Amino acid sequence: MSTDLVRLAATGRFGDFFVGARLSDLIVAKGEPEWSGRIQEERRWPHWFCYGGLEIVFCRCRLLDRMFVPVWRDGLEIPGAGRERGYSVSTPVTESRFTAVLEAAGIAWRTQWSPTLPDQRTLLTDPDPGIVADFVFVAPDGEDPGTADWPLEKAGTYGLNHGACPETDPSLPDDGYGA
Repeated sequence: MSTDLVRLAATGRFGDFFVGARLSDLIVAKGEPEWSGRIQEERRWPHWFCYGGLEIVFCRCRLLDRMFVPVWRDGLEIPGAGRERGYSVSTPVTESRFTAVLEAAGIAWRTQWSPTLPDQRTLLTDPDPGIVADFVFVAPDGEDPGTADWPLEKAGTYGLNHGACPETDPSLPDDGYGA
C-alpha cells in the first residue's frame, strides 16, 4: 500500500502539495501543470490543475484549496518531489487494509455516511487544525455491501478555514498563475 496515502492521512500533504500552498511556488518547484481549466466556465476562479494523477483546485487568491487523487484507475500516479519524475502505485487499496495501516501508525479516523449515497462511505482524518483528509470507499459491484471489502475510489484533502479572497477587477485580464 502506498505510504503516500498514509502520509496524506497523517499530514494532509502529497509532497509539495498541501492546502494553502501558493500556485506560483508550485509552478517554480514543479513546472507547468499538465492540465488546467476553470471549474465553472462563467467564473474566472477557482481553477483545476493536474500533476500526474493529482488534481488540485486553487481559489482566486492562488492558494491551494483542495486536492484529490482518483484511485479508481488501474494505478495511482504520485507527483515526484520538486522536479523529479512521479511514480505509479498499483491499486486497489481496500478499506480493511487501509484502516489496519492507519491503526498501526496510530492515526485516528472517523467514518462519514451519506443517506443519499448508500454505496459510498468516507473515512476522514484531521491532520492539522482546519485541514481534513478524506478517503472515499465505494461498494464493489455485484458483491454484498455488508460483507465486501470496499475499494478506495479517491483520496484527498481540503481546508476549512480559508477566508474570503479579495475580489478581482473584472476589467483586468485573468493573470493565470499569478506568478
